[in-house]
Amino acid sequence: MVRQWIEQCAVQRVSLHDGLVLGLDDYNEVVISCPLQLRLPAAGQFPVEVVSIDPMNVSAMERALLDLAGEVCTDAWCGDDGTLYLGFSRGHGIEVAAAAGATAWEVYGKRHGYMACLPGGRVRTVRHDLPDGEDVVVASGTA
Repeated sequence: MVRQWIEQCAVQRVSLHDGLVLGLDDYNEVVISCPLQLRLPAAGQFPVEVVSIDPMNVSAMERALLDLAGEVCTDAWCGDDGTLYLGFSRGHGIEVAAAAGATAWEVYGKRHGYMACLPGGRVRTVRHDLPDGEDVVVASGTA
């Protein structure tokens, strides 16, 4: 499990341009290009629910579910198989599994570096805020 530098950053904007793009504080960005599982928090009489969304083909009804602006990213990590897990302050969550033939997700940080889940689940990271040699492959899973 590798934790991400985007924890405790607020979501400033959400857009759908070549996937789902979350713009976060401190010049950070998450781009999701493959289908994701969105956890919706309980609301009134409605329990927690998980919905599948293809960020390359989002319907008008699904757009309303992606209203994450103002939430704080409380959890951000990827598993050994390349799956990205994001948790947010109001109970939302996003899970993105690795894809066999596409880059599933990318995390950019102006002050930190770049991380991506390449096809097959291999996670590659380049960190310019860490000493040399620490920007290595952190997951080598196969999707």
